[in-house]
Amino acid sequence: MSDRLDPLVFDDLVELREWARAMDRPLELVERAPDSDVYAVRAGHATAVCHVPICPDEATLRRLNAEHTGRWRVWRSLDEHGRPAAWVATNLGAAGAAMTLHETTPERLEEQMNAPPPAYGRALGTPSHEAG
Repeated sequence: MSDRLDPLVFDDLVELREWARAMDRPLELVERAPDSDVYAVRAGHATAVCHVPICPDEATLRRLNAEHTGRWRVWRSLDEHGRPAAWVATNLGAAGAAMTLHETTPERLEEQMNAPPPAYGRALGTPSHEAG
C-alpha cells in the first residue's frame, strides 16, 4: 500500500493560495502545459493542485516558442496603454535571417519565421572585418 494520497483539487487559484497560507507552505508552479498552468502546494503527505487555464494568446506564444526553439523567441509588444500589440520574433539562430520580425497576427508572424526576410548589415558588436 502506498503512502501517497490523491491530491486535493482546487478549482480556484485564490482558494489554493489560502490553503497554502493556512498550511504555511509555498505555492509552486509545477507544470506549464500548452493550455494551462498547474500550481501545487505540498504539505507532508498531502498535496493540493489547481489547473489554471491560460488565455489564447499565451497558448499561441507557448506553441510558437516550442515549435521554433533555438531559432526564434516569440513575444508580444505592448502599446502605450500596456495592452498587447504586435507579435514579435527575435532571431536566436536562423542564419542569414533578419534579427527581429513584427506582424499583426500570429499566423502572419509564423509565415515570416518559416521564410524569414534576409538580414541586412551585421550583428551588433560584430567587427566589420568579420561581417559577411
